[in-house]
Amino acid sequence: MGGIIGIQIVLDFNEPIEWVNTISLDMKCEPLECNVRTWKAYPNDKNGEGYHLNDKIKQACNFVYIPASRNIASELKISQWSMLGKMMKMIFEGYIRHYDSDESKLKDKFKEIIKPAKEFLEKNFADNEVTFSKFSQVFKENCRKNSIGLNNKIEPQLNIYNLNWFYKTLQIHVKEDTCEKFFESEEVGSGMQNLLILSIFQTYAEIVGKDVLFGIEEPEIYLYPQAQRALYKSIIKLSESSQIFYSTHSQNFVNASRADDIILIRKNSQGETFKLEKKPYFTSENAVTKHKYKIYTQFNPSRNELFFAQKVLFVEGDSDRILFSTLCEKIWDVDIDREGIAIIECGGKGGVNYFIGVCYLIGFQDYFAVWDEDPLSEDYSPEKDFLPETLQKGKGLEIKGNLEKLLNLPDSDKNKVENAHKWVLAVTLEKIPMEFDCISNFLKTKQGKGYD
Repeated sequence: MGGIIGIQIVLDFNEPIEWVNTISLDMKCEPLECNVRTWKAYPNDKNGEGYHLNDKIKQACNFVYIPASRNIASELKISQWSMLGKMMKMIFEGYIRHYDSDESKLKDKFKEIIKPAKEFLEKNFADNEVTFSKFSQVFKENCRKNSIGLNNKIEPQLNIYNLNWFYKTLQIHVKEDTCEKFFESEEVGSGMQNLLILSIFQTYAEIVGKDVLFGIEEPEIYLYPQAQRALYKSIIKLSESSQIFYSTHSQNFVNASRADDIILIRKNSQGETFKLEKKPYFTSENAVTKHKYKIYTQFNPSRNELFFAQKVLFVEGDSDRILFSTLCEKIWDVDIDREGIAIIECGGKGGVNYFIGVCYLIGFQDYFAVWDEDPLSEDYSPEKDFLPETLQKGKGLEIKGNLEKLLNLPDSDKNKVENAHKWVLAVTLEKIPMEFDCISNFLKTKQGKGYD
């Protein structure tokens, strides 16, 4: 068996917080300084150095985690750990503050208001039925008998005067538009349960999100694409006042316009997980500034494959995309889906340049770009031209003239995609231009840069 692995946790507080080291014998309180403070926690190691945080720090560092295995029962349980339980507790505490922070004053008022309901519930409505009145009477008598001989006799009190009890019994029932019947939340399908959990998360974030860190695994689970996009917009809005971390496999939860929010995780050949390192001098604000808004409006799930691919081939347009994807299938024997390869059309030469900039932003290195040498249009004047550097690094191909000239195809916008597709269907291996060898080599290389 291996040894205990120490988990290092680093917290950064804006304001000092007192904490109690419950392992230390003197139980001394110490201020946690405003700068970064580091300590180690050793799981299942009673002899190791570690710290149990007090409630004050737990409340200041509130972390809400929603795992991929959605469990509606645990999320609807009114406990100190569930989001619903925390909100109900805040409601109750707020009610007490409304009554001058005097809980007894609140209970007295509630006792006065609830009295008719209590009398109704405790009514002995039938002599031959089990009633609450009979239960209460017999239960109290048994407690009295069982406490005979004890120093302190037991005298239970059964009441419904605890306002917090009502919040703890909260239940959620749902119905769909096509049915008038309400169902308990645990009786509906997984998709509906997921929607309820996410709705609780959104509600909690809107009300108390500024003091909470959220962690969500795969928010896209059970959601249609439209619902995924709506949830992503909601998360972005909530992130203005909360910190939200999520892991995803959906293109609908990434956006190149927020590239510095994205961290790509990979595994090396030893199975170790690591994140791709970003270029420190790039941010979403200074990368390809002049053209980024045009590209952002054209971003779609297909182009978002960049964030999930093992390798990416950037091309200018649809004719290039169908050409190289068909070459992979028909001639080069490259299964792009199995190998995790994305061929992304970028909407022109400026788009190719932009997407290379995005790769710098997110630290992605396994890309190759193809573009035409044809004269640059007047609107191609990016803040940073990545194309010369891409050629220098051997990560790009500039086609002399353009693709149509290289393949002897009609040089017009009409039927470009069809012409490229027909060419590749008819071509043989020896007729493929030697210029494409660098593309073939890139796609066939099993291990790319930045993964070991």
